[in-house]
Amino acid sequence: MLIPLMVFSEGTKQIVPFDGRKGTLCIDKSRNDFGFFNAAPEFRLNIYVANITEKFYFGLGKITQNDSTVEVHYQLKDPAGNIVIGPSLVPRSGQGFINTYAEAVNGPLPATGGYNPIGHTPSMPGNYSLEFYYPPDSDTTYTYWSYINFNYFDITVVNSANQPITGRVWSKAWQFNCGPVPIFGPPTTSRFYGTMYILSDDSIVTSLNCNGFVGGTFSISSNQWGCSSTGNIAYDRQSRPGFHTIPQYKVFLSDPDSTIFPTGKAMPGIILPVNTTTYCATGSVDLGIKVTQDGIIEILVEIDPNPGADPRDVKINANVLSNPGGNGFNTIHWNGNDGLGNPVGNGVLVTATIRFIHGITHLPIYDIEYNDNGYIVEVVRPPGVKPDIYWDDSPLGDLGTVDLNGCNDLMGCHFWDIVTGDTNTINSWWYVASSTVPSFTFKVYRTPATPGKIGGDPTFCEGGLSRTYTIRHVANATSYTWSYSGTGATIVNNDTATTVTFSQSATSGTLSVSGYNQECGEGQAATISVNFYPPPQVSLAGPDSVCFNEASFALSGGTPQGGEYSIDGSKMTNFDPALQGAGDHQIVYHYTDLHGCENSDTSRMFVKTGKECEIVIWVPNAFSPNGDRLNDIFRPFTANVREFSMNIFNRDGELVFSTADPETGWDGTFRGSMCPAGNYAFIIVYQSSMAPPENTTLTGNVVLVR
Repeated sequence: MLIPLMVFSEGTKQIVPFDGRKGTLCIDKSRNDFGFFNAAPEFRLNIYVANITEKFYFGLGKITQNDSTVEVHYQLKDPAGNIVIGPSLVPRSGQGFINTYAEAVNGPLPATGGYNPIGHTPSMPGNYSLEFYYPPDSDTTYTYWSYINFNYFDITVVNSANQPITGRVWSKAWQFNCGPVPIFGPPTTSRFYGTMYILSDDSIVTSLNCNGFVGGTFSISSNQWGCSSTGNIAYDRQSRPGFHTIPQYKVFLSDPDSTIFPTGKAMPGIILPVNTTTYCATGSVDLGIKVTQDGIIEILVEIDPNPGADPRDVKINANVLSNPGGNGFNTIHWNGNDGLGNPVGNGVLVTATIRFIHGITHLPIYDIEYNDNGYIVEVVRPPGVKPDIYWDDSPLGDLGTVDLNGCNDLMGCHFWDIVTGDTNTINSWWYVASSTVPSFTFKVYRTPATPGKIGGDPTFCEGGLSRTYTIRHVANATSYTWSYSGTGATIVNNDTATTVTFSQSATSGTLSVSGYNQECGEGQAATISVNFYPPPQVSLAGPDSVCFNEASFALSGGTPQGGEYSIDGSKMTNFDPALQGAGDHQIVYHYTDLHGCENSDTSRMFVKTGKECEIVIWVPNAFSPNGDRLNDIFRPFTANVREFSMNIFNRDGELVFSTADPETGWDGTFRGSMCPAGNYAFIIVYQSSMAPPENTTLTGNVVLVR
């Protein structure tokens, strides 16, 4: 190996800038797939090779784990996914083993104090991935305690002249360990002083000096959103309980090689004018934006006319391309709702301001217990002023702080303790520069909403009537259109209330109403069914006369059942002859059906007086049940008798016959046998007065003759 004396190794040298400081490469399958066999692209440990004249060397230090004898394998994949080295056991001595901090810093040069490396000559340019594997626990799972650390690691890329090239080692999801974390207060030794270099997708490089935070095992990722990417900026950028890193940006151990990863330009990138396309159906708006370079824009849609930021205002962040295809415009969609989630009304004039943001960088890092020194962030490429750092830790409890104005302290920004940081994802963000184009205005157009329920009675039993129908005000409507599908209806006016007159010959139909505005026309209609029903068929049957001295009785005979009775114009349920008095009376049965349609029928009731209403009873004193059809049955002769009962007893007091019908007599038998001749006693009870009713008891004897 002919590597120059000044070796620019990448690995331990960057994450542990001085011997005695803490920092090891950590592979922890229980957390994520960083550096693991067959990991997804965002979790790979990458080595970039520009062409096949380059080569690279690597080595690994002592494996530290609870079970130090665990067998750890490694393999190297080329850009096409082919395994070009391994799988092999990670060396514990000899070639590829780094024994000391000095060997890791001096790099792959044993003659000058470095280590004896494993080398690879690439067959194609691109990203090579170094991957590791260790077996799961005995129950085939990976637990919190099953992870491995490499005390040291180094990766060195060299060109065809064996000159080292830095800025080629990167990952989107680095994971390190800086030792055990005490519960009571940050330690003085287990601190991480590594510096990482973040390359945003618009090719802006910023450096992150971790400045001695304490994290045990921790993960570092970076992206343009924060802890989530829902599109709600205020929510996405907030720190979050649990694991919520989103690996997007490349994070390097050194300043990325500018020949492979060129510097972006912080310059105005928006080409005016901005096109707007509005959609009546949803109230949404598409903004068409042309830019001179790839990057990120922030659009502020000011809904509230008051100056300054307001909760109703909306911020939209979006990636834009200088060459998006099609007509050259990037389409940015706004859903038409304000910052509180409420739809912006039709015809509302809003103001939009577009800012091109250079180097927007979010840093969601997981499980950093203490950060009592803060971060130090610097602009690397293109050169610029130190950026402000922002954060919002409010979801992490009362100790979570918020700084939306920006911190620019040279000694470090964003502090927290173990209560806030332990097993949580804490996010900070910054950007390098921004450029803004003049504000412009546009209107929101929205189809009127569907009206709510139409109020008013839709049921008719006959025509020739007018009814009023109403709806509540419909959002985005400036006027209303009422219509009727049946015949014989006249609509008087078009507003939230209308009067409809139906002729005698009107037919059933549907009454409809929809909102209207000039920009979007009519919206969906609300409807109500209007029905005309025939009157119900009603009849009344019953007696046409009663005696004045009869008892009160319930009125009946009306059909269908469920209606009401009246006597001489007064609602009643019973007919009392004595109360109504002698003479003719009108009875009306009135019925209302389920539709509210009514009808009635009438009958007459005559209350009689005189002899035909007198109560008469005569009891014979003998009978001869001999089958000659003469005097064979013993029964009293009655007229106008009610509530009748008769019991007959023999000489022994035994009941031999009983009846409640004055028309039913005794035939002289008892239990199917002829009774002997002789005297029999009877007891007759009957109603001797019907108004008011009085009972009379009549006793006597009857002779049974054989």
